Amino acid sequence: EGLKRTLRMLLLVFCVAALAGIALLRMRQDAVTLLGARLADAEQLASITALPQTSAEGCVLHWNGEVLPYDSARGVYCLPQPLDGSATGSLSTTWGRVYLPADQWAQGRQDAMAEGRTLEVYVSDGKRWCRLEVYLSGVPALVVHTQRSVPYKLDPQYVSGTMASLDLAFNYGEYTLFWPEGNSRSQTVTGNIEYHWRGNTNLLANKKAYRLNLLDAKGQPDAKDLLGLGEDADWFLLNFATDTTRARDKVAWQLWQQMAQQNDHDLPGIQAEYVELYLDDTYVGLYGIARPISRDSLQLSANDLLYKWRTMPMDRSMPTAETFASLEENESLSWGVWLEVVWPKTYTEGVWQPMADYVDLYYTPGAQTSWQKLESTTNLDNLLDVSLFRQFVCAADNFSYNQYFLQSSADGLYYRIPWDMDYTFGDYYDEFYSLDMTSTFLPDMELDTLYYADSGRAQQLIAQRWSELRGTVLTMENVTALFGAAQDQLTASGALGRDTALWGNAETYPWESHYRTLDTEQTLEFMEQRLAFLDDYMAEYTPADREAFDVLPK
Repeated sequence: EGLKRTLRMLLLVFCVAALAGIALLRMRQDAVTLLGARLADAEQLASITALPQTSAEGCVLHWNGEVLPYDSARGVYCLPQPLDGSATGSLSTTWGRVYLPADQWAQGRQDAMAEGRTLEVYVSDGKRWCRLEVYLSGVPALVVHTQRSVPYKLDPQYVSGTMASLDLAFNYGEYTLFWPEGNSRSQTVTGNIEYHWRGNTNLLANKKAYRLNLLDAKGQPDAKDLLGLGEDADWFLLNFATDTTRARDKVAWQLWQQMAQQNDHDLPGIQAEYVELYLDDTYVGLYGIARPISRDSLQLSANDLLYKWRTMPMDRSMPTAETFASLEENESLSWGVWLEVVWPKTYTEGVWQPMADYVDLYYTPGAQTSWQKLESTTNLDNLLDVSLFRQFVCAADNFSYNQYFLQSSADGLYYRIPWDMDYTFGDYYDEFYSLDMTSTFLPDMELDTLYYADSGRAQQLIAQRWSELRGTVLTMENVTALFGAAQDQLTASGALGRDTALWGNAETYPWESHYRTLDTEQTLEFMEQRLAFLDDYMAEYTPADREAFDVLPK
């Protein structure tokens, strides 16, 4: 028995020593390796570079088995990595072993990332060597390689001659999304893709906005979760074409998401994450990737009705009863490029009636209705929240259009969701240059309808709800924190510097002077002034003067 105890003790000591040895070995290995590559000191690099040097052309750098984003203009790879300075994933090449100069890679990677400095990568198989260059990025990267394009033309009936003459195309190819902050299963996502330009004025921007359709091997929709935003086959890229901060869209949607999380009557809208786009080995810049509002994102039932109001015709005319009757007769799901039925996907009789009723209720000049009628058709809590949110962010391009409308089959009521938040927080185009937006209440036809139905009751509700929101989500502190977080991420990642170097400060349109754009400090100063005005105005709401707003629907 004593011998057995002794043997067990010896075995335990041996196991502990072995584990300690393994841990020590791993610590020593970690000390000399990074990203699965060897950290090489000056002596090791001298030994490598004593071999014959070969061209880097045939040496392709991979991360987690996928070819890294490549900027052909600079001849440099992009390596997305966590913002906190940690390292994740493994580097490899088409031949040889990867060596990272210790004096560049062991310390100071966060500084190199923020400054956009390139780092050296050496590759050797013991017989030859080559040198590659890499810069670190703290935001995900989307790589798209085009294989074929199919031209198409815009319908000149709905767009200006300039837009109709653009050379547009549906482009097909492959994509890879790099996300170092994700788990091992989602750090790289690959597949087939169709992409094309999207937007109205964005079609004329030098920096394009894009629609992305993920496809399987048979060309069918292939829903995937990108950057933790949820599974979908349809995505889009925001170009921040008029935004010096590159944060306005994102912050506006973050504010709305916070409202939706706190209130059951507010439906979730868009969520966006930053990504850098590499198109056919060309760095295209910083974008926001987001999934559209849809049946899937809202988890709609078969009997719900969802409409998307994109924009207005050039003459600002509203759809009439005759318009909706024609759409029903032709079994159409879209009124030009302006208004469409998003759900259901196929025509059903009467699908346009709820939208026709809404236009008649809220957007018909001179129309007046009872408070009871409004309560029986519309979720007034949601109506108030959307209207007050749009005033808070100063959504200067969001009147009847640029929003989604839902008629819920659960209660039969109308709900709205804000959309297209590029002209917010004091940025607007030349049609509003004569106005001081710090002291301008944007016309709101929904609030006006409430007021004319019962002015006293409307004023009380508006004042009460504004006070509640100003104490929770719609605060200066919250806006400052969200803009600060966005700017910290964009600066520390190096992405803002790269995008600004390529596109300037919101100078991607051929008519830059027609757009007013503010930096972050100016934006926050604008918000301070506007909120002081709004707090007084909301205390006793009256319909705003519409004379200066030629862009309003007629």
